[in-house]
This record gives sequence, structure tokens and C-alpha cells, in this order.
Amino acid sequence: QKIERLKAELHLLEAAGSGPARHRFFLDTARQVQEFDIATHLDTVPELVDRVYNRPTIATLQRETLRGATDPAHLKKLAQQRKNQYDLLRQRIEREKAMFVITQKIQTRKDLLDKTHKVKVKKETTTGPAIYKFKFQRKR
Repeated sequence: QKIERLKAELHLLEAAGSGPARHRFFLDTARQVQEFDIATHLDTVPELVDRVYNRPTIATLQRETLRGATDPAHLKKLAQQRKNQYDLLRQRIEREKAMFVITQKIQTRKDLLDKTHKVKVKKETTTGPAIYKFKFQRKR
């Protein structure tokens, strides 16, 4: 439940592992590349160009005041907190996978207590339990 809550809270903005989000602009000539200004193209102020998400336009800024952190030090602190939250989420997901493997191994050991004939098909690994093939026995 905590994993689901963290996923809902973080919205997995950067968890895909694809690295930072990038905008690609296609231009026709080398002259356009030289004269290209990202702030005018995105219709925002140059101070907010570094924001990947929640980048308001100039018209929005004229209508409303800017909410949230604008100080670079505060933005850096928020980014560090977000990174810590993603690390916590990753650790919980890994722990859940490890616990699932352990429960599979325990269930396999319980199944082995049965007196029926069994043949080992695959050895136990760190990522999965040993696999056995049991002889079919008709239940009456």
C-alpha cells in the first residue's frame, strides 16, 4: 500500500530511467539555429526555461502570480527531496520483489513435505525457487 501511495504522490515523473526530459526543436537552416531563442519559442521568461514541468507562459504570469518556489537554492532542495522519495520508492519495490521470492521458496518447501514422487527440474536461484515436477496422483 505504501508503494502505491508513493507512486500516486510522485506520479513517476522521472522514474522511467530515460534521464532528464528533453525538448527537441527542428529548424530548417543553420541561421535559424544561431538565432534560436528558447525563451521566446516557449513564450516564457528566461528565468523559468530550466523548469522541466510547470513552466508558465508570459500571458499566464501577467494574469496570475507565480506560485511555488522560484529561488534556485529552494528549487535544488526540492529536487533533492524528490530524489530521496524516488530512492525510497525504488528500495520498497526491490524489497517487495525479494519478499515475493522468499514466499515462493517457503511455499516450495511446504510442497516438498508431501510424500509423492517428485523430480527436480531447476535449481534454486537468488531470483526464484527450485522447480519440481510432481507425479500426478488421482484424488479419490
